[in-house]
Amino acid sequence: MRWLVVSCGLIGLTAIAITVGLMVGFSALPSPTSSAGQQLLRNYNNLSHGVVFASVGLGLMGLLVWALSQPADSAHQPSQEHKPLGTQAMRWCRHHPLLLIVFIAYGVVMVQHTSGFYPELQGWLRDIHNGQLINPFQLRDGLINETMRANSFRFFPLAHQDLHFLSWLTPYVKVWSLVSVLELVAIALLANRAVTTLSGGSESPGQLWLISLLLLFHPATGWAFFQLIYSERLLTLLFSLFICAVLEHQRTESRHSFALAFGCALVGLFVKDIAVILFVAPAIFTLMLAASGRDTGKRQSYSLEWWLCGLSVVTIAAYLVLSLLPSLYGGSHGFANSDRLTLIADWRLLALTLFSLTRWLLIVRDRCKANLLDALNLGALAYAAALFISVGYPYESFWTLPVQLVTVLDLALIWSRWAAPALHRKTTPAFVGAFGIALSAGVLALESGQAQTFSKRIGKIQVNQQKWRTTCEELEALLNERRRAGEPRNLIFMQTWFGRAEYERLPYERLIELDPVTRTYSVVDGIGRGRRYRPQPGDLLANIDKRKLTVLGDESSRYAEVYRFRPGMNYGAIYERQP
Repeated sequence: MRWLVVSCGLIGLTAIAITVGLMVGFSALPSPTSSAGQQLLRNYNNLSHGVVFASVGLGLMGLLVWALSQPADSAHQPSQEHKPLGTQAMRWCRHHPLLLIVFIAYGVVMVQHTSGFYPELQGWLRDIHNGQLINPFQLRDGLINETMRANSFRFFPLAHQDLHFLSWLTPYVKVWSLVSVLELVAIALLANRAVTTLSGGSESPGQLWLISLLLLFHPATGWAFFQLIYSERLLTLLFSLFICAVLEHQRTESRHSFALAFGCALVGLFVKDIAVILFVAPAIFTLMLAASGRDTGKRQSYSLEWWLCGLSVVTIAAYLVLSLLPSLYGGSHGFANSDRLTLIADWRLLALTLFSLTRWLLIVRDRCKANLLDALNLGALAYAAALFISVGYPYESFWTLPVQLVTVLDLALIWSRWAAPALHRKTTPAFVGAFGIALSAGVLALESGQAQTFSKRIGKIQVNQQKWRTTCEELEALLNERRRAGEPRNLIFMQTWFGRAEYERLPYERLIELDPVTRTYSVVDGIGRGRRYRPQPGDLLANIDKRKLTVLGDESSRYAEVYRFRPGMNYGAIYERQP
């Protein structure tokens, strides 16, 4: 544990030293708008993140060494022998053939409809493909600038870094999507394992079906996993591992369960600015139960909970160093969301709230025994409240994915502990399992009547990708047609998600950038490169992904539409300059 103390201490000392140094010499620093100030800010971000993540890495390595050093005959070491992972996987496939088909079909749809036509991915893929693919192991600015150099008072330095790691292995987004499928399946299986442990160690018929269907086919899951770019995917996976590790630690108090739980929490708090709530709130709840004498476990130590509470101090120190100070120096106005303090709740959030309040009331009255899920409910509701305050709480958003996970755990526990046993006393296990599947399907059918559904969200994502891809293909076909006819091939674009790199592969003679503010034209590639340009009749203007033509004011009347992906739909259009 000394390694962990040293790493946390390094983060704290770094925060104190940098804070004092900047407070003393803040007025002597160059202006943040000057080139010297910009270079100073970049160097600061690189150095501060390097020191903090070196400390985190030191802590993780220390945890690993400490966990592996536990004697094999320790009194708290699990007694059962674990079968090889491959054997367990084959056994699971034999026992769940129909659910395996569902997972495979879900994965095929995800991978099949994945392309590089995501908004944020455009710049990231440009950074990846412009580099040397034979030398992939290098830091990519496109995947760092938005998080570690944002300086917007936000705190998510490890968001998207799973994609950063994948970009070192392969530049193909369909492979990234396949990994995302595996992450989602792992979350469902870990959730099932957690519910099985909470239910006494036996899996009820239909339990895994209920978890899988209610988790996979929620709009928040579709939004998060069908678009790759959101940090909630990695956060929810770490949170699932954390839950299973804490459950094991409550049973065995082994070093490896401590290391896994604390390691997931330590990494997870850097993935999203409010992620620390998910890991600290359950620890506080458990300590409160222990202090009141209501913790029914035979725990010898609550060191894990105390260390998890200590992560709140680490988070404050890291936020101060990595986000607050550079944001203050840079003069950023910060991230703002017009939907903050808005609540769009569905029945799942209401069920989570009512179940949690009921359980807590019964625990206070000594009518039932508390378990980890009661602590997780506190964390989920606190996380939902933090979302409500910062960006609003729309139930269908990828933001709510960790809350949806805990809600599904609650529903699965109700099924496993009370509903399934009651049915089992009157009928066969096969009927209980079939009833569980039918119940889950019925819930999804009722949810299909909501304003925002899984199918609507996936449909919108797929239409956007198809719109961008089809418009690019049509633009290429028009330019090729003009090349065969010997006509001029001048292509005008406005910098949006699609930039110069996305258009350079097309067969134009001139690639011209239009500045919508000054309404000036400049040749960036081809004939007359670097010169100002006067639009000519027949020039093509691409409006694929973002801006409306109305930003050009009166100039927009000079362009006639020659293609639109779908009538009445914004973007996905090509225009031709008129005489």
